[in-house]
Amino acid sequence: MGAEIAAPQNDTTTKIGKMIFYITCAVSLWFFYWFNGIQCPC
Repeated sequence: MGAEIAAPQNDTTTKIGKMIFYITCAVSLWFFYWFNGIQCPC
């Protein structure tokens, strides 16, 4: 909902948003595999 309000600074907001989104995805995947590695004794 807040994206429409920040329309004038669209470019910067989009870049920062995508950066945060991709970093969050990468950290989530890494943590998922790391946690699975700890759980699995093989």
